Amino acid sequence: MRKIEKEFLSEKAYRLIKNKVSFSNDQHLSIRKISKELNMGYSPIREACQRLHQEGLLKGLPGIGYFIPQIDMKNIIEIFEVRKVVEKHVFKEVFDSLTDEHLIALSGYITKEINYLKQKDIKGFRRYDKKFHMLFFKVYNNSVLVNLMKNVMDKYFICSYKTLNSIDKNENVDAIEEHESIIKYIKQKNKQKAVKELMKHIHNSEERNKKGYYHR
Repeated sequence: MRKIEKEFLSEKAYRLIKNKVSFSNDQHLSIRKISKELNMGYSPIREACQRLHQEGLLKGLPGIGYFIPQIDMKNIIEIFEVRKVVEKHVFKEVFDSLTDEHLIALSGYITKEINYLKQKDIKGFRRYDKKFHMLFFKVYNNSVLVNLMKNVMDKYFICSYKTLNSIDKNENVDAIEEHESIIKYIKQKNKQKAVKELMKHIHNSEERNKKGYYHR
């Protein structure tokens, strides 16, 4: 029972700290401070930080603690290099398997994106942006690629939050319109144009992040 409770606390700590990493402007993470904030013991906090370190979302220095990595241009280029290859492959593979139910889900995510953008809630907007892209991976149902993409999208999430907050919110409206265009071609069963639109969207997302990086 104690083992189950410990695993639950570790998972909860992982989720809460990952969220903190995504939206914090602080650089150093104090295990003592987080333990107090979350009202948890050191053990689940430490395990969560170790897991985030293994995933590349935290940096660890022996005897000092954990740090939130700085976002640089190399990070942005690497994230999108992976996205261009992996997302294109998965999207092409699942295209013919996409159903009306999937289209309804995708449209629902866009509605959420629009609502959160109106509220100027970038956190909510990014959450449904991630859901939009991850749907294709869930349909593909390859656990290795799903986990890879989750990690890539987590890094993109952090990157976009720290860069796109510094530029005009109209940039996010463009992203929504690109999502709508992808759905349009899926409905038309036009695979070639849908893939082209997806790649255009990923390219534009990269450019938006680069622009935000230089305007921070």
